[in-house]
Amino acid sequence: MEFINRHFQTNGFIEVKLDDITLDYLWKIIDKGVKKKVSHKSNLAGNISKSFLLFDENEFFYKRICEPLINIYRQNNNNGMDPTSTNTIFSRNVSLILNDLWVNYQYKNEFNPYHDHGGVYSFAIWMKIPYDSKEQALLPQFKEIDPSQRKAGGFEFEFMDTLGDIKVLKYDLSQLYEGRMVFFPSKLRHCVYPFYGTEEPRISIAGNIWFNSSLEANNKSKKGFS
Repeated sequence: MEFINRHFQTNGFIEVKLDDITLDYLWKIIDKGVKKKVSHKSNLAGNISKSFLLFDENEFFYKRICEPLINIYRQNNNNGMDPTSTNTIFSRNVSLILNDLWVNYQYKNEFNPYHDHGGVYSFAIWMKIPYDSKEQALLPQFKEIDPSQRKAGGFEFEFMDTLGDIKVLKYDLSQLYEGRMVFFPSKLRHCVYPFYGTEEPRISIAGNIWFNSSLEANNKSKKGFS
């Protein structure tokens, strides 16, 4: 018997450990964003206390981290294409831009429900995690619950397999994930579960990368309804 295993094409994501130079830069722009206090909460699905806009000075983060990751993603997914719908129409050689960048402060009992983002690529960076999800799962309220269903403090991606079943990929977050980033297609659904027992916030950065032409069309649409 001769057989060949075949696999369907799917869009994955990239996990990155950021270097100290990048992390120092991110803490610097967080400090500036917190001082300016330009709230981003009205644009979020998250049920969290604080979210502030950030400014990527001289496109440092985009050029140092995002552009290389876009190239890596294109090389390993989608036959070199960006993760967009097959009916997306844009002009030749359209550029990408980091249009949305913000920091989230999530405190105990707060959460970010399942959602997706606008744009082409999105990312999340875990800057500070004041708990261990595996320890959180041992709290009294989780007694007798199947360990696989104990979600406290975790980050989770949701996707559909080739049979139409919904699957999840879960990160049990702890300090070991501080300084790590996940870079993914903007339409990939994800969520963050609540944590308990500490007054310290979970601090994360998120952002969206758009086609320039998409931004222009979006701005024109907004002007039309103003």
